[in-house]
Amino acid sequence: MDTQIIFKPKNKTVIIADYREPEVIEHLKKLGAHVNEQNLKVGDFVCSGDGIVIERKTHSDFVSSIVDGRIFDQIRYMKENYQRPVIIIEGHSNREINENALFATVASLVTKYNASLINTKNSHDTAKMILWLAKKEQEDGKADLGFKQGKKSKDVKKLQEFILSSVPGISNVLAKRLLEHFGNVENVLKANEMELSKVKGMGKVLPKKIKKLVSTKYV
Repeated sequence: MDTQIIFKPKNKTVIIADYREPEVIEHLKKLGAHVNEQNLKVGDFVCSGDGIVIERKTHSDFVSSIVDGRIFDQIRYMKENYQRPVIIIEGHSNREINENALFATVASLVTKYNASLINTKNSHDTAKMILWLAKKEQEDGKADLGFKQGKKSKDVKKLQEFILSSVPGISNVLAKRLLEHFGNVENVLKANEMELSKVKGMGKVLPKKIKKLVSTKYV
């Protein structure tokens, strides 16, 4: 996997951020951070070359990711590429989840993946937490900040699963079902809505999303 080196301005804390996090990015800039916006493949914010990677989730999204199993795919990719995965859970919601399922997931994230879970109140609070993590990570005076673009090489099956599970709403489990049913990614994308809906867990909404994603013109 390629590593890109980002120049670290003197007396500045550098944070590499996914460009799809504009609200937090704006707060970080106002707090004085030097933000390098990228299309990150792993995590939402990176604080050093292979040290801290941060995934930001609202409380509702965190619960959803537990329910559909997505959280374990994400944390596995984070751990494969960085030493210390951090999940920031922002705000509160009325989304309910079985207490045992919640505690079991948190325990697995901590014990199996050495992940840290941090609660914040809002996007500004999240930005302050990210800034302090980056400051502590970079306080040894490193001149450059390397970061990894992409993921470590995986076998073809894993890459096929990743391609489909990157579609919002499709978990790794559902991606496997689609591949088992249709045989390969090409057949999944070529299938019509009725054919897609026959796969357990697809329902009626996801097939429409997939067909829209495949057919919408890139402009």
